[in-house]
Amino acid sequence: MAKRIADSVKLFADGLTLVYHEARNVRFLIEKDHRSGTGWDRLVSLPKNRVEAWRALQPVREAARSKPTARDAAEVFQERFGRSLGDLAELYEDAHWRHAHAYGGHAWRTVTAQVSVLGRAIDGGDPAAIAKGQAGLLQARHNNGPLRCKITELDAAIGVATEPWWKHDDA
Repeated sequence: MAKRIADSVKLFADGLTLVYHEARNVRFLIEKDHRSGTGWDRLVSLPKNRVEAWRALQPVREAARSKPTARDAAEVFQERFGRSLGDLAELYEDAHWRHAHAYGGHAWRTVTAQVSVLGRAIDGGDPAAIAKGQAGLLQARHNNGPLRCKITELDAAIGVATEPWWKHDDA
């Protein structure tokens, strides 16, 4: 059970990394005065280039992956960026968010919800809920396709090993 929890926290941390990676694009809402820049400076400071931003997120990802609970992993991101997962969920609700209307609502809203579901399941300790949360995140899609493709592509671009569960398609 301890390995299952540790692996679940790693998966959760990967999900956090993806949603924080996308949140760096809040800069576009700020530039167009759709959102105040107050409190978003640490996310906006991530590189604009997606690969370089992914590279910059790796120390946070690794620190979160080593934590014993989802709550502790989420705190690593919140401390680094000054924004919680709940703040990002609210951000992705913004009607001005890119592609907000393209898929019946912005896909990152759903991804963020899946990350949250997994985090709550991990900290709740229910194996069935954890398995369901894992499956939901692994099957999640963003605007351009499955998260599996996004994470394997970004990891490959910076030379980071991707966990096997991201490579294995059980959908």
